[in-house]
Amino acid sequence: MPNLSTWLLAWILCCLSTVTLAQGYEQLYSDYRGSLYQIRLIEKSSNSKAGLGSGFQISPDGLIATNYHVVAQAVSDPKKYSLEYFSVDGGRGKLTLLDIDVVNDLALLRQETPGNEYLQLATDTPKKGETIVSLGNPLDLGMTLIPGTYNGIAGGSLYDRIHFSGSINPGMSGGPAINIRGQVVGINVATAGNQVSFLIPVDKLSALLKHYRQKGGSLNLKQVTYQQLLNNQQRIIDSILQVDWKRRSLGDARVVGDIIPAIKCWGNTEESEDNPIKRIDKGCAGQDVIFLSDEFDTGKVEYEFFWLEAEDLLTARFYAEYEGQMDAFFPGNSAGEKDVTNFRCQQGFTAQPRGEEPSASKPERKQEPLIARTSYCVRRYKNFPDLYDIFFLSLSVDQKNRALVSHFTLSGFTQESADAFSQKFTSEIQWP
Repeated sequence: MPNLSTWLLAWILCCLSTVTLAQGYEQLYSDYRGSLYQIRLIEKSSNSKAGLGSGFQISPDGLIATNYHVVAQAVSDPKKYSLEYFSVDGGRGKLTLLDIDVVNDLALLRQETPGNEYLQLATDTPKKGETIVSLGNPLDLGMTLIPGTYNGIAGGSLYDRIHFSGSINPGMSGGPAINIRGQVVGINVATAGNQVSFLIPVDKLSALLKHYRQKGGSLNLKQVTYQQLLNNQQRIIDSILQVDWKRRSLGDARVVGDIIPAIKCWGNTEESEDNPIKRIDKGCAGQDVIFLSDEFDTGKVEYEFFWLEAEDLLTARFYAEYEGQMDAFFPGNSAGEKDVTNFRCQQGFTAQPRGEEPSASKPERKQEPLIARTSYCVRRYKNFPDLYDIFFLSLSVDQKNRALVSHFTLSGFTQESADAFSQKFTSEIQWP
C-alpha cells in the first residue's frame, strides 16, 4: 500500500502539471490575442449591432477570416447591413467582404487598418488526442480560450468537420482553433453541446485564401456562390450514384437503406390498440446543410419510407386512415419567396415493376406492376440558374390493406442530377 510520502509526491506532481498547463494557456492567449477580433453585423438605419461572431487576422495586409454565416446578411442585403471589427484592445473599423466559401462556411474580409499581429495557418494535421485551443468571443463576454482535444474528421457528414472535444458557444463562430505552436488548425463553426463541437479544417481556409489571391480584385460573390453550389451538388450526386445501394426490408417491401456513410437512417414502428393501422417508418438524411441565409438552406439529401398495414379493416376505411396520416409532407430544406419559385408538380398514376429482375436462378414470373399515385415537384432557385429543389412522393394504391409510401427531397441540385437520382431511387424499391 503506497505510503504518505508517495501520495504527497503524486499530489505535488499533479499540481505542478496543472500550473504548467495554466501557464501555457495563459502564454498562448497573451501571444495571440492581438490577432483576434469580434466581427459585428451592423444594421445601418439604427447604427446598431444585429449580429456577432469572431474572426482572426491571417496576413500582414489585414485579411481576416471568419464564418460565412456570421456575415451572410451583409452578403444577401448589403444596403441594409455593413460589417465592423472590434479588437481586444478596443480598436474598431470597417470591414470589406472579399471572398466566400458557402459550402465550407468561410468568409474572407479586409480590415480598414491592418493590425500588427496575425496567425499562421498550419500545414500539418494534428494527431488524434492532441490538445488544441479554441479562441473566440462567447456570448459577447470577451475573448476566451477553450482547451480541448482534436479527434479527427467527424464521420456522418457530407461536409468535412473536425470533431473537437471542447465547448464552442454562440459568438465564437469564426474564431480560430490553434495548436500549441500558435498555428491555426481549424475554424470554430458549430456545437452539439456536452463538449462536442466542430471546426472547419484549416485546409479549406487555405484554399479560399488561394482562390482570392489568384482571382484578385472585386469578385462577383453571387457567381462565386453559384459555382460552389453547382460543384458541390455534382460531388454529392457522384458519390451517391457510384456506390451499390443496399436494400433493407420494410414490411413486405424492400427499400433503400444507407447509401453512403454521410447519410444516416433511423427507424420507428407505431402500433397500438387504439390505432387500427400499423405503421413502420424508415427515414434517411444527411445531417448537415449549406447555410445561405436565416431563411434559406440547401445541399440536403433525404429520403424516407412508410409501410402501412391493417388486419380486418375495410379497404375504404384503410385508405381514409392512410391518406390522413400521409397529408403532411413538406420539403426537407427551408426557403423563402425571394429565394425560390413556387413548386410546379407533375402528378399521376405510375406503374413500377415488382420484385427482382429475372435471373438464371429465378426464371421470370409474370407479375402485375405496383400502382402508385406519384407527385414530382420542382422549384427553381431565383438567383442561381439551373439549381432546383426536388420533392418526390409516391403512395401505392393497389392493395386492400397494405401500402408503401416513398419520398425524397434533393435541395440545390440540377435537373440532370435529380433525374439520375430519381431513376435509381424508384428502380431500387421492391415489393414482391
